[in-house]
Amino acid sequence: MEKERDKSESVVTVLYEAALTGDVPSMLNLLEQDQFILERCIIEKSCHFMQSPLHVAVNMGHIQFVREILRRKPQFAEVVDRLRRSSPLHIACAIKGRLEIVNILVEEKPNMCFAQDQDGRTPIHVAVVNGNVEVMEVLLKEKHQAAWERTMGGETVLHLCVKNNQLDALKSLVNKTDDPELLNFADSNGDTALHLAVAYKESEMVECLLAQNKIAKDVRNKKEKTIVDIHKETNKGSEADKKIDRLLKKYKAKPAKYGLKRQTENKWLEEQNTALMVVAASIATMAFQVGMNPPGGVWQDNNNGHEAGTSIMSYDSDGADYNVVLVSNTIGLISSLSVILLLISGLPCKRFFVFVLRITLWISVSATAATYLLAIGYVTPNVINKASLVNDAMDYSVEVWLWLVAVILLGHGVLFILKLIGHDRRQKIREFYKTHFVKPVEAVPKRVLESQITCPIV
Repeated sequence: MEKERDKSESVVTVLYEAALTGDVPSMLNLLEQDQFILERCIIEKSCHFMQSPLHVAVNMGHIQFVREILRRKPQFAEVVDRLRRSSPLHIACAIKGRLEIVNILVEEKPNMCFAQDQDGRTPIHVAVVNGNVEVMEVLLKEKHQAAWERTMGGETVLHLCVKNNQLDALKSLVNKTDDPELLNFADSNGDTALHLAVAYKESEMVECLLAQNKIAKDVRNKKEKTIVDIHKETNKGSEADKKIDRLLKKYKAKPAKYGLKRQTENKWLEEQNTALMVVAASIATMAFQVGMNPPGGVWQDNNNGHEAGTSIMSYDSDGADYNVVLVSNTIGLISSLSVILLLISGLPCKRFFVFVLRITLWISVSATAATYLLAIGYVTPNVINKASLVNDAMDYSVEVWLWLVAVILLGHGVLFILKLIGHDRRQKIREFYKTHFVKPVEAVPKRVLESQITCPIV
C-alpha cells in the first residue's frame, strides 16, 4: 500500500515538474500511465503541494500547457491554492505578459472574475494593484460588474488605483465605468477614492476624479472631513499641494462645516415646520369650533322673530360685537389654514418661507386672542360687575399683548439689520466704537506698583 502511495506521489511530482517546464508531451505520457492523475491533484488530501499544476503553468507562462490541462480538466480553473486562496486567474492577473493566458482562463470559466482570495481581492483587483491595464480592460469587458466588487476593507478598484499609484488604470476605469455609485464608493473608513487621492497628494489623480461631473466633492468620511479638510491638515506647501489647492478652488470644493451647517439648517427647518403645523392645526380647530358654536349658543326654536340654529349673539341689541367676533374668528381660521396649505404644498422651505409662515401665524394667534376676549366679555354675567371686571381685563390683556408683539418685532428687526451688516462690518463697527468712545485704561507705572507692594502698613 505504501509503495503504491509513494508511486502515485512520484507520478504527481513528475506532473508538477512538467508544469514547471511546460513539457506537454511529458504530461500526456503521464496521463497514459495514470488517467486519474489530474483528479488526484484536485483532491486536497492526496497532494502535499500548495498549488495545482495549472497554477504553476500559469505562473511560468506556459500557454500550451495551460490549454492542454484545461482541455482535459476544466475544473482546474476553479481550484484555489493554499497560500492565499488565489485562483489561476489571480496569478495570471498579477504578472505582466500573461494576457493570452487570462483570455484562455476567462473564456473557460468567466465566473472566476468574481472569485476572491483571502483578502477579498478579485482578479480585477489584482490586475489594478500590479498595473496590468490591458488585463483589467479584458476583465471589465467580460464581466463589467466585477468593478463593483469590494475587498475585505471595503475598497473598490478605484481605491486600489490610488493606494498603488496606478494612474493609467484609474483613467481607464473612470472612462469605461462612468457610474456615480462606483466613483463615490466609500471604504470602511468612509473615504472615497478622492479622499485618498488628496491624502496621498496624488495631484494628477485628484484632477482626473474632480473632472468627472458625477463625483461627490463635498462628501464627508467617518471623521466628518471632506477633501478640503484633509488637504488643510496635510498641506506642506509642496508643488503637489499647490496644484491640489488650485484644483479644489477651481471645482469649488467646500469644507465639512458647510455641509454640517446645511444639515443643521435642514434639521432646524424640519423642526420649525412640525411646530408650525401643530400650532396651525390647533388654531384652526378652535376657530372652527367657535364658528359652529358661537358664544351664547344658537336658538333652538323659531319663536319671537328668530330662527332655529342661528346665533343668539347676532340678535343682541349691540350687533357690532358679533360682527367683530365673526371677523376675527374668520381671520384666525383662514390664516391658520393658509399655513397648513403652504406646509403641505411641497414648495421649497427656506428661512424666508418660514418667516412668512410665522407672520401668518402671528396674525392667526392675535385674531384668536381677540375672538376669545370678545366672546368671554359677552358670556360673562352682570352679577359680577361685568363692566369693570371684563373691561379692565381686556384693556390690560390688549396692552400686554401689544407690548409683546412690539418686543418680538423689535428683536427680529435687530437680527435682520445685523444680518444685513454682515460679520466683517460688525467687527469694524466694534473697532470704531472702541477707538473713539472707549477710554483706554492707563497703565500703572511699574515703580508705583513696586512701592505699593513694598511700602509697610502704618
